[in-house]
Amino acid sequence: AWYFLAQRLFSAGYYARAEQAARNALAATPVMSSRFQQELRYLLVSSISEQDRIEEAVAAMQGMRDASIWTGYARYNLILAMQRQNYRSRDIESTVDEAIYYLPEDEEGTALRDRILLISGIAAMERDKLVMANRYFSDVTLESVFTPPALLHYGWNLLAQWRYEDAIQPWRILQQLYDEYHPAVVESYLAVPHTLELVDAVNQSVLAYERVEDRLSVMVDELKQLNQRDSLGAWLGEWREENQQEDWGWQRQKLTDLPQSQVTRFAQGLLKEETFNQELARLHDLDRIRADLAKAQYQLGLWQDVLEQRRANLEALGGEALLDELEARQMDVLRDILAVQDRLLDEDETVFSFASKADEVRISRLRNVVPAVTTLQKIGTPTRDLAPYKERWRRMRGLQLWSIYEAQPQRKWDTERDHMILRSETDKLFRQLENTRTSLIWADSYWQGFPERVQQLKTRIVEFDVIVADLQQEQESVLTDMARDYLTELDERLTLYLAQARLALARLYDDSLQQEFGSEPVTSSAEPARDVKASTSEQTDKEAE
Repeated sequence: AWYFLAQRLFSAGYYARAEQAARNALAATPVMSSRFQQELRYLLVSSISEQDRIEEAVAAMQGMRDASIWTGYARYNLILAMQRQNYRSRDIESTVDEAIYYLPEDEEGTALRDRILLISGIAAMERDKLVMANRYFSDVTLESVFTPPALLHYGWNLLAQWRYEDAIQPWRILQQLYDEYHPAVVESYLAVPHTLELVDAVNQSVLAYERVEDRLSVMVDELKQLNQRDSLGAWLGEWREENQQEDWGWQRQKLTDLPQSQVTRFAQGLLKEETFNQELARLHDLDRIRADLAKAQYQLGLWQDVLEQRRANLEALGGEALLDELEARQMDVLRDILAVQDRLLDEDETVFSFASKADEVRISRLRNVVPAVTTLQKIGTPTRDLAPYKERWRRMRGLQLWSIYEAQPQRKWDTERDHMILRSETDKLFRQLENTRTSLIWADSYWQGFPERVQQLKTRIVEFDVIVADLQQEQESVLTDMARDYLTELDERLTLYLAQARLALARLYDDSLQQEFGSEPVTSSAEPARDVKASTSEQTDKEAE
């Protein structure tokens, strides 16, 4: 419980309380499973780091495994705390090298490594350690989300060292690998002609500024058209349609994959903001709640139809009369079975007990022979000898008795078994009839008030749906306003870039005219260009942080 509480408190930003919860989890007995220990210590170290208590965070990290990804995240948060506190450069650099060295060589480890290198390079630039910043930026891979800002800053860092031609290379790579609407790519558009201007490549600089002007003009016009509530609403609607089958709650998957459109291209920076993603997930949850309410409403309608159908069928069936008839038939069957039982008892007292039908026919024939022999004796003559007939009759009677007595045990067993099975089935039928009567009684009472309860539930669902629909509209407005604010800010930035490009072109044309008429240029080309670099790099630093 302390472990999960520490997770929630840390994600909510309550770092002091998260630290205490993590300490309680570590001190609790029985000891927590080893597979959660590293994450728990990461929560402890990160909570302390967020409070800028660096020495305590370093001490708390002593129990973590160097090769664990959680140790890498803990060191990352520690590096951020050191940078906020302007800690000793030597300690920061050793922590960065240690964090990079021990990170696992997988996708997650590579992404964290690039992230650490990016923030370390920016911090080194701010401390004027430009050579070290070069090493950090150049070590970032070309396949992660941190590559564009790393390439952009790498170029500015080389430019700060007057390595003009080298500075253009990372910006060219950035423009080739990534979408032209990416914020880092847009800033690099101005950086390239600015650098060409510094190396006195005036003609190339003018051509580059003209290309930038054309591209930015198209972007600004397109952005003004897209930054409307209707287009943003359609953009969100397409995302909601694609994710309508996605689950919600703790089973929800990643929802940040928005539809490929021009709005998405312009809003790339917005999609990386945690606040926007949280609001987006909240809208998805509201969509799922409304879908569940609609499903519940549909199911209640089906149940209401089934309820009426079953009630009508039961009333049409005439359950009471049918059960009375079935019970009367069951009593007739029971009386027949009792009569069979009496016959079985009487069978034990007969000579030819448990004889088959064929045996009974042969016994009847033997009995019919007796009167015939008796008649022959009465009308007998001295020449008629009846002894052979009598002997044959006695022999046949003995064989018949022997055959019946030999089969009697098996026949008796089979007969009694069948009788017991019949009695058992009759008892089951009796219980079924009793249960059916009980169910009928309960069904009659259950119908009372049940349709009304279903209708009440349907009414409550409609009320809930109205509430959730209002929340949906509010959430849509929140997301639309966030997108509009971002796109408005982006519009202002692009307009500023466009103005800077046009100003640079005007200055270069003016310098060219001044030189053509043999006059000195009004201003040098380097200083205003530095202003362009300063304004753009300041915005880029803010985005990277």
